[in-house]
Amino acid sequence: MKRKLKITLALYLIFFTAVIIAQRQETNSIKLSIQPEPKEIVPLNKYFDFRDEKFISLNPASSIEHKAAGYFKHLLFEKFENELTVNIIDNKSNSFVRILFEKINQESTSHNNQYYEIKGNADKKEILLKYKSQLGLLFACVTLSEYFQKAENGIKLSYFDIKDYPDFSRRIISAIPKPEEVFELMDFALKNKIETIAIGSRQYPWYKASDEFKKLFAEISLWKNKYGGPSIMQMHNIYEEKHIEISNDDDVNALKEVIKLGIDNGADKLMILADDTPPFKFGEGYILTTENDKKKFKHMADAHCYLMNDIKIWLNEKSLQSELYYVPPFYTYEDMHYGDMELYKNTRWEDDAYKPIYRDLNYLGVNIPEDVFIIWCGPFVRSRTITAEDINDWTYNLKGITPFLWDNTIYSHNPFISSPLFTAWDNNFPADFKLRTAGNGMFINGAANMEDSKATAITVNDYMWNSSTYSAEKSLNQALNKLYGNSSNLLLQLREVELELRKKIGERELWFESDSLWKIIRKIRFIHSKNPFDYHLNYTRLKGLRLQLKNSVPEPIDKIEFINQCNELYKRRNDIMSNLQIEIPEAAERLKKLLLELPDFEKIQ
Repeated sequence: MKRKLKITLALYLIFFTAVIIAQRQETNSIKLSIQPEPKEIVPLNKYFDFRDEKFISLNPASSIEHKAAGYFKHLLFEKFENELTVNIIDNKSNSFVRILFEKINQESTSHNNQYYEIKGNADKKEILLKYKSQLGLLFACVTLSEYFQKAENGIKLSYFDIKDYPDFSRRIISAIPKPEEVFELMDFALKNKIETIAIGSRQYPWYKASDEFKKLFAEISLWKNKYGGPSIMQMHNIYEEKHIEISNDDDVNALKEVIKLGIDNGADKLMILADDTPPFKFGEGYILTTENDKKKFKHMADAHCYLMNDIKIWLNEKSLQSELYYVPPFYTYEDMHYGDMELYKNTRWEDDAYKPIYRDLNYLGVNIPEDVFIIWCGPFVRSRTITAEDINDWTYNLKGITPFLWDNTIYSHNPFISSPLFTAWDNNFPADFKLRTAGNGMFINGAANMEDSKATAITVNDYMWNSSTYSAEKSLNQALNKLYGNSSNLLLQLREVELELRKKIGERELWFESDSLWKIIRKIRFIHSKNPFDYHLNYTRLKGLRLQLKNSVPEPIDKIEFINQCNELYKRRNDIMSNLQIEIPEAAERLKKLLLELPDFEKIQ
């Protein structure tokens, strides 16, 4: 009898010891590393060790919660495969950790609808996800997945209380995916809390739903039906390939059919673009394309206001939901045709340059539907600096409508290359830009699906989530480590060598091309020598431009030495690529296509 009692006591002791070890208080805070970092993180100093009993349950009720539960299960399977069982059930069950959901009333907090909270209860072995919207809940699931980490004896769940929301509610980043890349891109967006993926405007025609467009949105529909997010923007440039005739119902209806296909398959934002491609006439600005349009509309701005209003009415009639965005032909003072418009001031051509832009912007401000966002790029096409005065100026031109920023700057951080190439977004905007820009948002022009752009996309979204604490260097290091782990240093070495190679070749080409430009400028001098002063003024400006170009780069070295240096850089880069192909073969293969090949040195002076 005594022996049985001893055995029983020993078994109880072993059981309770196991429980205490498995779940216990810690005296030190546990560091939770998440990008973008949540607004409030409170460590509860408790954790749970999953050992033999490795399963958790999620208790969704609504369709939104079921999709989020499915995505959370997907995240944990990626991390642990079959080491942790996740059960999605509709009622409470016996499990070692239970995850619950609760919808927050939209008016209960002043934060935007991506706000979420995570509340842990280690004693009850419960975690509550509170959310205002589907995206907010998906982002909560992404954060919660980081609570689970591999430990020496299995999987460890650390408990935290979190409150989180982004500074910018609309965080739109463009991409140019193929249909087979959609799932990877959508997953990338959610994992990094990107609110919207925009499908590049010049991939597909606006006037018919191409087979590739249908395939792409079929994949988007599959993903969104399964998981719910992110938001998707479809973009249509109405002058690309074929100029639209807005007075022609056939053209407008063809555009609507393409738009409807996008909305039916998951697009909830629509951007109509009229940038760079419409016809232009000096002194008149951007002009209507057909005689029928010229009879019906005063000018292009009039036609575009009519089109946007027509689309808005049609969407309402068809019960289709989509936010509307519009890119006018004039979207900056650095125009596609006029160039830097400052050059026209105090010349005989000043009115020819400025009257059309002011006419169009004023008209748009008065006549475009009030819930359509009007896009601008800042004072320049790639505005690395934007001031409050710049925003106020464009708002004044739009008769009180604040513009929505299209940011082109991820291409402009490095010389002689139009790719971000693992460079952090780093601009000079007002500290309160999130309050000044329309829609509390930004559109980032780029290619979020491209290997050399992913880290940059993460950094700019990091800025839009936590603009006041954003550090470009810290954000880039986090992004690279998140994407590539220990291979990050090799990628930074690759960037350094690639940029040095491009710079060496580009500087030499620019030096000699500026001499070719000088020959052309000299000819202009003899053409205008007896003409009015305005022409002489332009000639002197051209001289200044040529001199600036020539002196922006160093004088070329001996050509043999130049070729040797290029070959040495090329070899160094190939050595780095060889190591990357061993460590991260898939990423290396994608990067390989983006690197510069050596030029034909016979064709370089």
